[in-house]
Amino acid sequence: MLSWRLPRLMDLDPSAQFKAISVGGSKCPHCQSQLPWYRLIPLVSWLISRGRCHQCHTPISPRYPLIELSSALLLSFTIWHYGLTLEGVLVALFLLWLLTLSIIDLEHHLILDNLSLPLLWLGLIINAFGLFTSAQDAILGAVAGYLILWLVFHTYRLLTAKEGMGYGDFKLLAALGAWTGVNALAQIIVLSALSSLIVAFILIMLRRQDWQSQLAFGPYLALGGAISLIYGDEILLNLIS
Repeated sequence: MLSWRLPRLMDLDPSAQFKAISVGGSKCPHCQSQLPWYRLIPLVSWLISRGRCHQCHTPISPRYPLIELSSALLLSFTIWHYGLTLEGVLVALFLLWLLTLSIIDLEHHLILDNLSLPLLWLGLIINAFGLFTSAQDAILGAVAGYLILWLVFHTYRLLTAKEGMGYGDFKLLAALGAWTGVNALAQIIVLSALSSLIVAFILIMLRRQDWQSQLAFGPYLALGGAISLIYGDEILLNLIS
């Protein structure tokens, strides 16, 4: 629900946003009827109701069960990979945070400071204790992550008089650098560039977009950051070798 509500609350001050997200109950987006707790069970409620609102019978978007399924798969993978450890809990939080951020970017072409900046600070705090990388590498990763895309953005704009990406991408890469460290930035950029090119090529072949269409880059940065945090340098080293 956060990925649905947060972009629609941008005009509110932070305290009002927090109240609307944490206190406000879930409603049908069509008839605005309040949903009782037993209709908010992930996946199960959508299947039982056959994908329709219990009040107005309007079809409910499959985005909701797909997000719930994705979250369940990410949590299951994290438990399988890390077990019930502090590291596993933090990685699960990291992955769910990136999932929310990616969905918003896909739907609105917007990476919200409300998500990217807290993610950055959390990465720096966690790595102050050296959990995923050293404090020094985390700080350098945050600084270099922002500056790399900042330089790419302004170089591209000088050469083409166009803007190739948004400032939200800079902040997201800075956040990923704070979690993974400066040494992982090259891998994140390579993985995100390759995955975005593959998806763009497929969409163009399917005639879902053309070469001039804008592509949300946040989800691919998130993918590169997630792979780099979990597997370190293994992926890129294997590709090179």
